[in-house]
Amino acid sequence: MIHSMSGGVLSEYGTYTFVKVKFDGDERPYWYVCDFEVEEGDRVSAPFGVGGLGKPATVLRVELNVSGQVAPIPIKRAKRLLQKLQ
Repeated sequence: MIHSMSGGVLSEYGTYTFVKVKFDGDERPYWYVCDFEVEEGDRVSAPFGVGGLGKPATVLRVELNVSGQVAPIPIKRAKRLLQKLQ
């Protein structure tokens, strides 16, 4: 807990599953929150761009039970994976 003289307490965040993906034809990785079970190497559909339409991507890394306070990207800006592809 942070002392009250410093402005209050940090807000509580839950835990999340973060997934690092790479889109086909793009070398830059992106982080997403995932609500379903995935493993490294799985193919998923993730929102991409302004419209947020689903685009195929490959899972590079899965991080389970990550606190919102130490997330790889800000929770408020995190998008969620859409679905696992067959």
